[in-house]
Amino acid sequence: MFTKTFLKIFNVLLATLVLVAGLGVHFSIANSADSPWQMFRHDLRHTGISPFKGAQTNKLKWKFEVEKRITSSPAIGLDGTIYFGSVDGKLYAVSSEGKLVWTFQTGGEVTSSPAIGPDGKIYFGSRDKKLYAISSDGSLKWAYETEGEIYSSPTIGKDNTVYFGSADGNLYATDTNGNLKWNYTNKIYSSISSSPSIGDDGSIYFLISKGIICALNRDGTLRWNLRIGSNIYQSFSSPAVDKDGVVYVGSENGLVYAINPDGEIRWRVNSGKTVQSSPAIDSDGTVYFGSYNKEVYAINADCTLKWNFKTHGWIESSPAVDSEGTVYIGSSDGSLYAIDSKGELKWRYQTEGWIESSPLIGSDGTIYFGSNDNHLYAIGN
Repeated sequence: MFTKTFLKIFNVLLATLVLVAGLGVHFSIANSADSPWQMFRHDLRHTGISPFKGAQTNKLKWKFEVEKRITSSPAIGLDGTIYFGSVDGKLYAVSSEGKLVWTFQTGGEVTSSPAIGPDGKIYFGSRDKKLYAISSDGSLKWAYETEGEIYSSPTIGKDNTVYFGSADGNLYATDTNGNLKWNYTNKIYSSISSSPSIGDDGSIYFLISKGIICALNRDGTLRWNLRIGSNIYQSFSSPAVDKDGVVYVGSENGLVYAINPDGEIRWRVNSGKTVQSSPAIDSDGTVYFGSYNKEVYAINADCTLKWNFKTHGWIESSPAVDSEGTVYIGSSDGSLYAIDSKGELKWRYQTEGWIESSPLIGSDGTIYFGSNDNHLYAIGN
C-alpha cells in the first residue's frame, strides 16, 4: 500500500516537474525571440548589421504600391509582417506575401521609421507632431503630442523606454503607456531629426540639426556634446555605437567621425560631400556609409580604406550588412545595390524612383525597402 501510494505521489511530482520544465523552456524561447529587424538600423546601437545571409540575386518576390513615396525605412515583426510609413500620412502593415494587413492614418507625412516593442506595439512619428503607439491589429493605443514635427525614428531601450526626437528641440523618453519619463531640451532649440542610438551602458546619442552630437546619461542629463558640422543644415544621419562605446556619425561637411565614449574625436574621414546616410558598424570594426558624392565606403577600424564603390546617384539610404559582409544600400539613381565584402557588385535592382529608404534583411534573406516610386519591394531567392 505504501509503495503504491509513494509511486502515485512520485508520478504526480514527476509529471509536474516535466510540465514546469516544459513551460520554462517555452518561456525561455519566447523571451529570447527577437525580430529580424526591430527598428531603424536594426538594433539599439544602430549597427545596421544582420545575423542573416541576404538575398544572393535580384529576383523580385513582390512589390506593394501605396499612394505616395516611401522614405520611411521598414521594420519587421516576429510573424513576418512588414511595417513602414509613407508621405501619404499612413503607417502600413503588409504580410510577408505582399498583401495589405491594415493601414493607420495620421495627420501628416510619415517619414519616421517604425520600431516594434516587446509587447508587439508599433511606435512611429508623424509630421502631425505626434508619436503613435499602434497595436498589432492596427488600432490606436495612444499618441503623445509634441510641439514640433517628428521625423526622428523611435528607439526602444532595454527597459522598454521609447526614445525619439522632435522638431521642437526635445529628445523625449516615454514609457510604453505614453507617459513622459523625461525630456532633454537642447539650448538652441534646434530640431532633432536623427534617431537616437543606445550604448550598452545606457548612454543615448543623437544629432541635432545644427551639426551637434549629444550624449546623454540614461536619466536624460547631458554627458557631453560636440559640434561636428555647420549650424545651417538639417542633419538626418543617426549615430551608430560599437561594442566599446565608440560613436560613428556623418555630417553635412562630408566627414564621418569616430568619437570616443568621453566625447574626444578618435578619427575622421572625408568623403568630400554631405553624409546623410547613417553608418553601419560591423563586429570587426568596419564602418560602412554612403555619401552625396555617389560612393559607398567601407572603412577599417584603424581609419584605412577597405573599399569604395561608385553608384550613379547621391546616397541618403543607410546600409544594411548581412552575415557575410554584403552591403545593401539604395541610391538616388533608383537602384538598390548589393556589394560583396570585397567591394564588388553582386547585383542591383532598378526601381522607378529615388531610394532614400534604408533596406532591412529578413530572417529568410529577403531584402525589403521602399522607393520614391511609391512601392515597397521584396527581393529574395
